[in-house]
Amino acid sequence: MKISYFETGRYVPSPDLPREWPVRSGACDLDTVSVALRGMEERARFVEALGFDWVSLSEHHYSPRILTPSPAVSAAWLAGRVDTIKIALLGPIVPTSNPIRVAEEFAMLDALAPGRIVAGLLRGTTNEYLSYDLNAAEARARTDEGMELILRAWTEPEPFGWQGRYFQYRTVSIWPRRRLPGLQSYVLGTSAEAGAFAARHRMGLGVSYGSFEAMGRATAYYRQQCAEHGWTPGPDDIIYRANMILGETDDAAEAMLARRDKRAPFPIGGALRDALIEADVSRNVAGVRQPANVGGVLPISFCGGPDRVVEQIRQCRDAMGAGVLDISLTDPGTGDLEAMMDALTLFGRTVLPRVRDI
Repeated sequence: MKISYFETGRYVPSPDLPREWPVRSGACDLDTVSVALRGMEERARFVEALGFDWVSLSEHHYSPRILTPSPAVSAAWLAGRVDTIKIALLGPIVPTSNPIRVAEEFAMLDALAPGRIVAGLLRGTTNEYLSYDLNAAEARARTDEGMELILRAWTEPEPFGWQGRYFQYRTVSIWPRRRLPGLQSYVLGTSAEAGAFAARHRMGLGVSYGSFEAMGRATAYYRQQCAEHGWTPGPDDIIYRANMILGETDDAAEAMLARRDKRAPFPIGGALRDALIEADVSRNVAGVRQPANVGGVLPISFCGGPDRVVEQIRQCRDAMGAGVLDISLTDPGTGDLEAMMDALTLFGRTVLPRVRDI
């Protein structure tokens, strides 16, 4: 089992910060932002020293909850400041992005840190579509076309044109080229389309936050699709992103869970709430029929002392076949950075050595 640390920028908000998405930009404290973003280097080097395999980043907008609206910028900052740990962008939101720009940014990062960049391509959630005024009904089709274009840009040695439904380019010929082989690539999502696309293009699959059973259905569908395309994915081809509460004992972890703030950290504001449409989950092979989680409190997948968490990781591996676990490890009741660093240290000392062979 490989272990990844999910880096969110770790902005520490003031008590009076508005708790509604989008958060008004006037509430942003630039000194706090600078401390949070510069701290990414310290935390990445810290988990690298602990023996973590990856540090992961994602793209989110209009709130400090995840302070990385440009994961490529964050990755470039980290690339020159860590030595061996891989940097996973999980990932750029394809339907709201310029696919050629995404292809170029990954190719640049791969040249800056050869063999240490991981690419995840993501459809995103409903509030991300609102950020850039995307019709949510088009998100799936735009994602598929955008990913096809990114892969073509990475692999086509000659200039080519692209006249698709959503993206049109007279000429595409990216510099620098992506290193082939060398850039690990994943599709992120639990839809049938995500699993089928990943299998068809021999890419990995990333799933997140759902129950072991539900995510196991998504990864089983992916493996079935891989078999139909004549190949078998390995453990490193499946990523599971999840929240974890780790205590010295089970009781200590349960006490931290009891302090969990039941409110959504940044719920959608009234006017925008009316604009949301329910996510199309008819093709969600995980079998979870619900709208996308927008600003809500995400579930805790792992909770306990070291022995219990090791067993939970074993159950996760058995249920979904994930060989990479991407974790956010903190006390959800406090959001205390010091508590998070203590938890990471405890994980590195008591859990990480025991899950390598899982």
